[in-house]
Amino acid sequence: MTPAELRALGEAAARAFTGVVDHVESVHEAVANRTPPVPVVARAQRDTARAVYSIVGAVGDAALRIAGQAAALVAADGVALREQRLGAPAVGALNGAFGERFAPADGPLAVPMTLRHDGRDLPLDPEALRRAFPVASGRVAVLVHGLGMTDDAWSPRHPRHVAYADVLRRDFGFSVLTVRYNTGRRIAANGVELASLLERLSAAWPDGIRDLSLIGHSMGGLVCRSATTVGADSGHRWIGELDHVVLLGSPLLGASLERAAATAASLLDRLPESRFASTLLNLRSDGVLDLRDGTLTDDHHPPRNDPWPWGERGDAVPLLPGVGHHVVAATLARNPEAWWAAKLIGDLLVTPSSASSAARGVRRLLFEADDVVTLGGLSHFDLLHHPDVARQLRRWLRPRGALPAAGGTGDGWVPGTVDVA
Repeated sequence: MTPAELRALGEAAARAFTGVVDHVESVHEAVANRTPPVPVVARAQRDTARAVYSIVGAVGDAALRIAGQAAALVAADGVALREQRLGAPAVGALNGAFGERFAPADGPLAVPMTLRHDGRDLPLDPEALRRAFPVASGRVAVLVHGLGMTDDAWSPRHPRHVAYADVLRRDFGFSVLTVRYNTGRRIAANGVELASLLERLSAAWPDGIRDLSLIGHSMGGLVCRSATTVGADSGHRWIGELDHVVLLGSPLLGASLERAAATAASLLDRLPESRFASTLLNLRSDGVLDLRDGTLTDDHHPPRNDPWPWGERGDAVPLLPGVGHHVVAATLARNPEAWWAAKLIGDLLVTPSSASSAARGVRRLLFEADDVVTLGGLSHFDLLHHPDVARQLRRWLRPRGALPAAGGTGDGWVPGTVDVA
């Protein structure tokens, strides 16, 4: 770890400790207020408790900050935490969960958005790209991970897992890059930054990009959609090179887990004794909040505690004309038509109707039937490296003019949105 990271960790731990002490004090006071008071005794108890909590909070805060500073003084410059095998997932998860509350945007523990190759950041200049891709293909695929993850999420961890990057390189000659980014930021902010990175990539790519495909898992699919909107509105050159957008379990109409968190925060806020739990829930990041309605733009940001945020809504930003949009949804049910799991539980985090924008009664996106697949017996995270998903990628991302795979051409697509009663 670097000295700056050690200092930042000490400060983050101090903030967390002080917050816990404050919450314990609030619960103590709420419970004490339920007891019929004897004025003199109650005042003495209250004053004593406040003094104790103040001392404990101040001492703990100072001790943790001093520990961070001391560790930084004796530490030599090391490998940044976000570049370590075990450190990167931890930093990614904490940034995703708490956003800037854990790591300010300009702090050493924040995760900047970068394009990566072979586990390293990739400078976007022609020479660096030629070194990374000695035989650069005109076909480029960019993989974008989901909430609380890093680009390492695409790496197989089981013999039966499949690395999509290997499939795309081997079968269709793609040059494959991944994205690492701070998933605790607003989806729209990450969309703007991804659009800018892709514009720089397009300008620097050796011999130019002929066919660009974006593959996003969960929140990553929403970031891809946000980036395409920004790129189209800004007249970016990479939009003309974009051929496919593949969404793997992306909550196009929102995520039920975030809706549950908003409802719980609203209910817990009603009683003094449980208000601390509402405060803790409301620490969740802006990125998590955006998942509630699948928000893609800055036009809407859900409140942190909403007593009734239910109902699949979505952000009806039209699909780009001339670009193939494809969806893979998942459900724990072996039979994707089983209503009890497929419709209600889905893959534990996203329902098939949200992933495919197919709920009735909302303004939904139109996908061709052949471009939407629901896979049974899979969890949300199985979509990162499953053989059945790889088969769909082979079918959808084959070069133009190649023979179609069995089961359809996969080329047809009609853009737009429709109101469904």
